[in-house]
Amino acid sequence: MNDSKLVTINYSLYYGNFQALKDINIKIPENKVTALIGPSGCGKSTFLRSFNRMNDLIPGVRTEGSVLLDGEDLFKMDPVALRQNVGMVFQKPNPFPKSIFDNIAYGPRVTGLKDRHKLEEIVERSLRSAALWDEVKDSLGKSGLELSGGQQQRLCIARALAVEPTVILMDEPAASLDPIATLRIEDLIHKLSENYTIVIVTHNMQQAGRVSDYTAFFYTDETRAGQLVEFDETKTIFTNPSDQRTEDYITGRFG
Repeated sequence: MNDSKLVTINYSLYYGNFQALKDINIKIPENKVTALIGPSGCGKSTFLRSFNRMNDLIPGVRTEGSVLLDGEDLFKMDPVALRQNVGMVFQKPNPFPKSIFDNIAYGPRVTGLKDRHKLEEIVERSLRSAALWDEVKDSLGKSGLELSGGQQQRLCIARALAVEPTVILMDEPAASLDPIATLRIEDLIHKLSENYTIVIVTHNMQQAGRVSDYTAFFYTDETRAGQLVEFDETKTIFTNPSDQRTEDYITGRFG
């Protein structure tokens, strides 16, 4: 396995008295795509949001164990700086009610960049990286909300790329898209993994098989706490899993 970009050690998370994640140990490799799979309610999205501390925003959340980014304790980092380094793309596209240009320039401007020429360079580079430049280059002043669903999602990916993260988290990024837009997002994920570490939550087994290099299968025990059942290269998980529960889920016997 490549060098680990993200690592959790005996990581547990609680919402008040309810334990949502239990003793998760995983090493997510750098510049690869890791898929998180498992039935609804097993903590996949909660686990994903741990990597940019989005769960901090929920009252009553507490954690145990460690989450490391490049070997450093993520909970000791400044959350704003962390979220620049670890971008997030949500299930439903959420462009700002601004122009395409201002959507992309938003992050760099927040960090203090005012130089118009540099902003233009960042906007073009980010849109090219998100495979959207050719479609919108002549209408950058148009509202991001006027784009199609698939274009909006690629705009959100471009917006995340604009602040130069090293990790991109994606929570079912194609769940609300049509099949053609979904394939474009999947192609984009492949390309981005050359330069970024990508962690994606998906309920679509075929998608996990197509886009990911590694797969983590989550499941709940009788206490309903989400646990990591197994983690391995995707081809191994899908053809020769070590746990019967993984095989039962992948073959559709439950979930």
